[in-house]
Amino acid sequence: MKIEMPDNWAFSTEIEVRVTDLNYGNHLANQQFLAYAQEARVRFFATYGFTELGFGGVSLIQADAAITFKGEGHLGDIVQIEVAIEQSGSSAFNLYYKFTNSTKGKAMAEIRTALVCFDYNKGRPIGLPKKALESGIFS
Repeated sequence: MKIEMPDNWAFSTEIEVRVTDLNYGNHLANQQFLAYAQEARVRFFATYGFTELGFGGVSLIQADAAITFKGEGHLGDIVQIEVAIEQSGSSAFNLYYKFTNSTKGKAMAEIRTALVCFDYNKGRPIGLPKKALESGIFS
């Protein structure tokens, strides 16, 4: 699988690999990549005053995720996660995450997640809110 990654990144953050993030192979567990992506997403949204449940007046739900693994992370390694965003529809957008092991200077993973604006009370997608569209997050 190939994820078409963007050229420009809107945000960057770092996470240190903890002992609880390791699997039996003594490296960063597969499921932790999605947990780290969510942490990076929450931090990115916060720079615009948004949350996953307060995205300009609506909530978000994750529709899918794609991951390609490229390298390992070990206890104490610093993982740099760069984030980019692209609107993909009237109610949806994609987030891209580039993981780099800053400690070792090696690529770790590429991830794309699709998020949909969602009305949890009605159980259906809703349009991207004006506040999010005007915030500059999609620039």
